[in-house]
Amino acid sequence: MKTLTLFSVALLLCCGHSFAANARKADASDLLQKAKDAFLDYNPAEARSAISEARAAIKRVRKNNNAAMSALADSIEQQVDRMTGMMQRVEKITIIDSIAVNRDDFFEYYRLSRDAGSILPPSTMPEEFGATDKTTVYIPENGRYMLWGSDTGIMSSERFTDGTWDNPQPAGEQLNCGGVANYPFMMADGVTLYYATKGEDSLGGYDIYISRRDDSGKFLTPQNVGMPYNSPFDDYLLAIDETTGAGWWATDRNQIPDKITVYMFIPSEMRVNYPVTSPDLADKASLRNWRDTQADDAGDIAAVISRIEASEMASADNTPDFELSLPDGRVYTRWSDFRSGKARMFMEQYVDALEEDAADRRILEDLRAKYRTGDQKTTERIISLEKKTESSAASLKAMINRVIQAELPDSE
Repeated sequence: MKTLTLFSVALLLCCGHSFAANARKADASDLLQKAKDAFLDYNPAEARSAISEARAAIKRVRKNNNAAMSALADSIEQQVDRMTGMMQRVEKITIIDSIAVNRDDFFEYYRLSRDAGSILPPSTMPEEFGATDKTTVYIPENGRYMLWGSDTGIMSSERFTDGTWDNPQPAGEQLNCGGVANYPFMMADGVTLYYATKGEDSLGGYDIYISRRDDSGKFLTPQNVGMPYNSPFDDYLLAIDETTGAGWWATDRNQIPDKITVYMFIPSEMRVNYPVTSPDLADKASLRNWRDTQADDAGDIAAVISRIEASEMASADNTPDFELSLPDGRVYTRWSDFRSGKARMFMEQYVDALEEDAADRRILEDLRAKYRTGDQKTTERIISLEKKTESSAASLKAMINRVIQAELPDSE
């Protein structure tokens, strides 16, 4: 009886070992999925452990797809390596708000001031420019150029003085990073560019990158902006408005069907990262609890919102700054319409002189009204102002001609 028991135990152990071996042979793909899930959960340590187990399981079996499984393990490990590096530098920012919006028009929720420029749909561009279906067009406040995404990367076009656009040109060879580049936004300094690309060192899908122009106007090698802006999912269109002190970016990290999440935040003047030893670093990197970023910034948040509201009220006022008719038929109504800084300076002088002339004419009208009631003391003052306004008329005409000549040197 005892021998039978030992045999039974041995048989059970043998069968158990066989079953376990078969399970191991079949679970390499499951282990890689476990690694992927851990990666998506911002747990690189667990992901590495699962990848190590998966590699061991792959070696124990001989299958036609072993090479493919090994390649998949390599790909996941590369992503885990990138995540590990990014989690060493998770930027400390303050999230003001988060909103899930329709994917096709998410950019309309970016509350930019006029100074920050405009983010527009591709339908605003000439059809022959060949923008991708899913892109946005950036035009600065002065309207002198536009940037957008195409099948060949970030493209640009300059505006001619007659309002038409030059042939599209690549904004910079450095910007593609080996992947599809899209969703550009240029800071008001005309130097700093944010955009999204599925680059070689992307964490997953689109990542947000930053590049700057050098003194020659050439864009430098772009850098991944890291976390919390980027995630294992698509992240794009980061925009910062220096006038209001607010920033935005869009992401589908929350995986809401047909929706995309827009985060509104307060950018830091200098990057400050969370300590690597923070126990909740994964939460901060993934923004699981984004309201926790608001700890001691209630005053700053209120100030930013106030500036945004003031900017929106100013933008709602469509009263033109002035009206200048050019020989080519165009009419300028905003300071941003000028291409020439010298012409703008002359226009400022003209507007000041025009206001002074208008004030003189109002005084002159009041003096004439008094004179008609019998006030003879106004006579000398009336004569003096009449001479001044006559002289001003000729001077104003000369000044406006100087504005036009500075803006359109070939108009003579």
